[in-house]
Amino acid sequence: MVKVTVSDRYGAAVAGATVRGSQGTYSTDAQGVALVLAAAPDASADVTVSHATFVDKTIVAASAAGQVNEVPITLDRATSPAGGSLASRSGTPPAVDSTGQQISFEIELVVVDGDSRAIEGLSQSSFVLRPCTPDPANDRADCVLGAGTDADRAYTPTGSMPETSVPVAGLAARPYATALLLDQSSSIAAADPTGARLYSTKAFLGGLGGADLALLSAFAGNPGAKIPTSPLTVYAPFRDQASASSYFSTVDSLATVVGGNTPLYASLDALLAQLAGDSSPPAGVAKAVVIFTDGADTSCGSPQACLASREQSIQRANQDQVRLFTIGLSNGVDAAALGQLANQTGGALLYADNIQQLLPLYGSVGKLLSLSLPTYRLRWTAQAGAPGAFRSGDTLLGRVQVTAGNSTFDVPFIVGIP
Repeated sequence: MVKVTVSDRYGAAVAGATVRGSQGTYSTDAQGVALVLAAAPDASADVTVSHATFVDKTIVAASAAGQVNEVPITLDRATSPAGGSLASRSGTPPAVDSTGQQISFEIELVVVDGDSRAIEGLSQSSFVLRPCTPDPANDRADCVLGAGTDADRAYTPTGSMPETSVPVAGLAARPYATALLLDQSSSIAAADPTGARLYSTKAFLGGLGGADLALLSAFAGNPGAKIPTSPLTVYAPFRDQASASSYFSTVDSLATVVGGNTPLYASLDALLAQLAGDSSPPAGVAKAVVIFTDGADTSCGSPQACLASREQSIQRANQDQVRLFTIGLSNGVDAAALGQLANQTGGALLYADNIQQLLPLYGSVGKLLSLSLPTYRLRWTAQAGAPGAFRSGDTLLGRVQVTAGNSTFDVPFIVGIP
């Protein structure tokens, strides 16, 4: 027999991996272990380990007569290009024509490869603005979010490719102090069954710069919350580059404390209050919160109450000079809400359609926080079907299809209409 033990780069067991040997196919248990039958004593054979969210790996495993040979195998996470959006920093506001039927606007997009490196040199044809039609089965706005009970309105771009595409160079890196706010509500078990968010969190912590600081926190609401204190648990204090790895065991423990609802705004407000009273980050260091979620706030009540809670969180963040960066996983996220939190505080909305995109996004956050990640400033004009579709105070929602090499993916964005 050959005892194959499969783990990821940070030593966490990989359960449910398929192990193929010359004498059959096996599956790793909760400890990442599979016992593989060898062809004969003192024989060597290829063993291939595969998992849907990791890169396949093949090694030569040898058996030994009269004993079980132990073979450790480390897998790397599978990744794919991803992107995010932020408000244009050019100072040019959206422009609506006199009829309210046409709007011209700018956004900035982040595009990174599977290794979290900025993909530069993309042409205008790499970006396509999708036409937007409201989905009657969706209780949230898809295209234009208006005040009160205003109905959603469809629009189409006057040209699918941007009218202008301007590369924006990253600035000189600056240190930051960031609190990670991880969604531990019950839906996470289905959205991220293999703990990709936890792996990505450790990668982010491992990538801190010499003057950077990070604080770990998690949120979930009752009934059913399993984190130590609901709606927010903060694992203080801030850690620096040298001590960040001491968070890893705590991150691993989050795999088993999933449950409850999603009190996003209540937990964010509680975290912002704690950050305001924390004097450990040096004066002048930029502060931010990185929010990870797979859904929407499920405890704030009606749409109007949720909007009021969101505006309160934004006001508090701006008052304390804390930028909000949001990472949404799956189509279940409230992109409008996450976009407003990010855009109105100087942060960015990052979106993962699948868990393969999580690691590149987490890997790019540090450069976004330090302002050193290049972006693309893009401009489009959109046309609605009737006059009055775009009004002051409305929010334009949309998706840009990005093609980078052999990969094509969508990036959601929002634009506030002044």
